[in-house]
Amino acid sequence: MRLILMKGGVETLTFFANEIGKFFIDKGFKIFWYDLEDSKSSLKHLKKFIKPNETALLTFNFLGVSGEDGLFDEDRGYIWELYDIPIFNIVVDHPLYYTERYEFLPPRYYQFHIDKDHERYYLKYYPKLKSGGFLPLAGTSLDFKLSDIDEHFKGRDIDCLFAGTYMNPDEYMKYITRINDEYTAFYLGIVDDMYANPMRSLTDVAHEHCLREMGEMSIEDWRTCYQCLNFIDLYVRAIGRERVIKALVNNGIKVDIFGHRWDELKGADIDNMVFHGPVDSKTCLEYMKRAKISLNVLPWFREGAHDRVFNAMANGSICLTDRSTYLDDIFVDDEDYKVYDINDLDGLVDKYKSLINDKDKMYDMAVNAYHKAVNGHLWSDRAEVLYEFIMSHI
Repeated sequence: MRLILMKGGVETLTFFANEIGKFFIDKGFKIFWYDLEDSKSSLKHLKKFIKPNETALLTFNFLGVSGEDGLFDEDRGYIWELYDIPIFNIVVDHPLYYTERYEFLPPRYYQFHIDKDHERYYLKYYPKLKSGGFLPLAGTSLDFKLSDIDEHFKGRDIDCLFAGTYMNPDEYMKYITRINDEYTAFYLGIVDDMYANPMRSLTDVAHEHCLREMGEMSIEDWRTCYQCLNFIDLYVRAIGRERVIKALVNNGIKVDIFGHRWDELKGADIDNMVFHGPVDSKTCLEYMKRAKISLNVLPWFREGAHDRVFNAMANGSICLTDRSTYLDDIFVDDEDYKVYDINDLDGLVDKYKSLINDKDKMYDMAVNAYHKAVNGHLWSDRAEVLYEFIMSHI
């Protein structure tokens, strides 16, 4: 069997694909890496690699299915359809970001979703397309073993680690205020409602507000409506990250931060921010092995998770995160990880301080979390699900 994977796009997605690829190699698959940064050479070798009825494309976020030159022709469509190659696409963002991508997909297209709400949206607004189901993100254990967890965390020189890009809320606010006061109030009403009900999705909240203002619409109009609200999703993410980091550093807690642009954050105690800048996925995991606590702010995946959660657990770090119903189902608060309320930042600070000063508690949590992460939530576990699905649809 043969599997095509994509590289050369987002570094994180290439890292995920590589972790999954290891599993398929162990299963005897031949792997072809299509390099999006060298498409001319890749296309030439791709055609030689393909064998009918033995080849599949596994990708993330529509890489290879985004109208790329060589892979897509307006008259003939995608090369995948020409060679009858099934496409298995793991979408790690909300489908509303990809409305235009759904117009020209080959018939043998299957989509996996990292949040259960994303899957419901996809099935409702794209009923003719096929779903592979819910496939949450996963973690990677970087040569880490249970015996490496220091009982008193003496070997860990980072108290609190956060990995993620700084997103300035003002950059999204300009889209909220770009039309007039009435529209501004409408958009901010959705934002306020989301924070008042933080376990509800953007599309559920937005549906109520749009229905009240505009009435019922066709499926096509709803798709367009949600697509036009992507800046709301980004704005909500941005203010969440900003508030959480400020709450910690402005209360005397040092945070080692990995990601772009955090030096632009205003109103934060810079003396408690250790800027490392952007690092690749492997380097981030190496730092997690040095961190006592790994902070996570979910990108509003309220029925899914983020790989930061599983990465922390699989590398002996305590995960401190806001809530998700999926995480509620698989982990126990205060036993496997620590959960804070996105609307109770004083409570977040108190929970952090209580945890960092209780080494016995941290050790027990680290051991519990490690066991659960490496026994069901690594990329090899997700790859096994993908393997079974691909073998039944190739």
